[in-house]
Amino acid sequence: MPWPVNRRLIGRSHRRLDGPDKATGRAKYAFDVKRPRMIFAKILRSPHAHATIRSIDTAAAEKMPGFRALHIIKKAGADVFFAGDEILAIAADTEEKLDDCLRAVRIEFTVLPHYVKESESLRSPTNTAGGAGATNIVGVGDLATDNFAEVAFNGAAATHQGDYGIAVISHQCLESHGLVAEWDDKLQNLTVWASTQAVPATAERLRVVFGLQPGRVRCITNYMGGGFGSKFGPDIQGETAAHLARTARMPVKLMLDRAEEVTVGGIRPSAYGNVYIGAAPSGQIKFYKVDCYGTGGTSRGQTVNFGLLPYVYGPGIPNIKRKHRVVRTNIQISRAMRAPGHPQNAILTELAIDDLAAKLDKNPMEMRLINLPPNDSADAAANPRTFPGMRATIYRREIEIIRRMCNWDQNWHRPGAGQGTIRTGLGMALHTWGGGGNGPNPTRVTINANGTVLAQSSSQDLGTAQRTVTAIIVAEILGLQPSEIMVDIGDSSFGPSTGSGGSTTCPGTSASTLKAAETARDAFLMALAGRLNTQPAMLSIEPGVIVNRANNNQRIPFRQACGMLGVPSVQGNADWPTVPDRAQNAALREEWQTRLTNLGVGGVQVAEVKVDTETGVVRCSRFWAVQDCGMIINKLACESQVAGGVIMGINYALYEECIYDRATGRQVNPDMEFYKLGGIQDMPNIYVHMMDMPERGVIGIGEPPTIGTAAAVGNAVFNALGVRVPYAPYTPERVLAALANRR
Repeated sequence: MPWPVNRRLIGRSHRRLDGPDKATGRAKYAFDVKRPRMIFAKILRSPHAHATIRSIDTAAAEKMPGFRALHIIKKAGADVFFAGDEILAIAADTEEKLDDCLRAVRIEFTVLPHYVKESESLRSPTNTAGGAGATNIVGVGDLATDNFAEVAFNGAAATHQGDYGIAVISHQCLESHGLVAEWDDKLQNLTVWASTQAVPATAERLRVVFGLQPGRVRCITNYMGGGFGSKFGPDIQGETAAHLARTARMPVKLMLDRAEEVTVGGIRPSAYGNVYIGAAPSGQIKFYKVDCYGTGGTSRGQTVNFGLLPYVYGPGIPNIKRKHRVVRTNIQISRAMRAPGHPQNAILTELAIDDLAAKLDKNPMEMRLINLPPNDSADAAANPRTFPGMRATIYRREIEIIRRMCNWDQNWHRPGAGQGTIRTGLGMALHTWGGGGNGPNPTRVTINANGTVLAQSSSQDLGTAQRTVTAIIVAEILGLQPSEIMVDIGDSSFGPSTGSGGSTTCPGTSASTLKAAETARDAFLMALAGRLNTQPAMLSIEPGVIVNRANNNQRIPFRQACGMLGVPSVQGNADWPTVPDRAQNAALREEWQTRLTNLGVGGVQVAEVKVDTETGVVRCSRFWAVQDCGMIINKLACESQVAGGVIMGINYALYEECIYDRATGRQVNPDMEFYKLGGIQDMPNIYVHMMDMPERGVIGIGEPPTIGTAAAVGNAVFNALGVRVPYAPYTPERVLAALANRR
């Protein structure tokens, strides 16, 4: 095992090292950056959901007091495809003068037809959202197992057909998108302070846009306030800020305001489908058929991933038929959002399974145990640590754990069996995710003669305690405490790194951090051995001291040993082996991709809700989550990540929805008053159990815990009422409508 077998720090709970800085305001985000002579910029956006720009007149704006620079994004004759589409940007001395400049711009439009509702856009005979194709349907998928029609229904004791769906939501990052851009006097070097989850990639994109030589763009992200998959580059607002800064020859700050963040910061695609499902008397699912669609806004690609259906259970279902359509609408584009595609697929699978279990009068937990996807024997033979090779085993263990945690056998009841105005229900759901690490993620660990230790990497902290993870690993190898390690990250000048996406940051950086720390340790002991006139093999590190076995196990305090080096510092550098090297070297591949890190996790969640049958209000009262993520680095952070994912999923289930006006195409809730998010009093007690599996290496935890939450809540509402509320969010209006339909 390449990780330390006897782990002193790894796997235990540690408080975040940056907690005090964030709590006191010492931590500075891109929004906090103030540069000398800095001016402000904003983008003028389309008020129409679909239109052609007839003319643009900026003459009056350019004469306004405080005007500094103008950047045209779309010229006259171009089309805009959603309300909020970017047209031009202006920079001015102050934000107040900037607003005056923007109001002085005159633009004339020819308004064109638009669609903001998926069902209407599906029927549109023309393309209103741009891109290739004669209509708004951009993706079509049809799949059927062999002889589906002939054999699918054989032996089915019960069948169920129902509609399910979940709406478009926005990312709603607490720190909005944007950056501060500053050029040097010769306009040859650009520095940006960006809110991004891909620091080197942001710098590289700007370098390409402006045709600069390598190393001429530096991106700094000391802290950032959330991204969830929406901040993988400078985006149009970042590129625009850099253009304006070059024109004005002054630093420019362009950060989206709250309304812009909601309307242009990215959406999670919707998903709606009609599911037909059947099972044998034993509960074994015999067939799953779905006809579904969803929208990713004006996105040009197939942004709704229905290829996962039926979710989780597909390998064990013999007969599957799927028809899906991805439809463009005249709303903002989709961006990857925490576990893209998975929560929607969970909704279209897990809810149908509970409805089918009710038809069979079966306990839904037992129904899932019967239908767990089997362990992949071929995968298990090739590598017993892979998730496909042990998925049924992992899920079964997780279900038994959560069964005890929530006291399922006593608290679950048949759907609708409760009495009284306030009905209680339990619901569950399973999920899976990848989360494997990769490179490049070069890391440097420096041990200085003054006793300090510095770890450096260009990788960013998305808010997931990456600084603490790095410090824990380095401290483990050097016999120190995490608080004794200085961590410097989020600077593209340190070299390349992978973006924080796909839950890959922790596994991707942990492997290279471990190797860098070990290399620094070996260099440290080598240099120290020369000063002590002994062999490096005679020296070892124990907590806080260097042990010299050649001198009666002499114990030298770490800081004192650093002072004996005779050189200012020693360093260790490490990075992932290149892809060709890993592909050609089985030992390298096995070490880095199955032992240091791995791919694939599973999780099980149970929700308890209380539903007021008179008002329709749903409250999630308790929630249980069992999650594996391979080897745990920081148990406290892992538990926090799971709880955070659950909170995000509860919002998805009960509150969040982007609502658009059909007539204007504008979002009518682009704020935090009418775009609903649950507060702390709306959240349940959350109970988390982490399954530590160190033999599998480090696997990402950021995305999986939010996948099954909305489905579990939906099933809990069904269990409480005995009637299905088909579409999320499960608002009072939808709950009351479902109850009225039953009556």
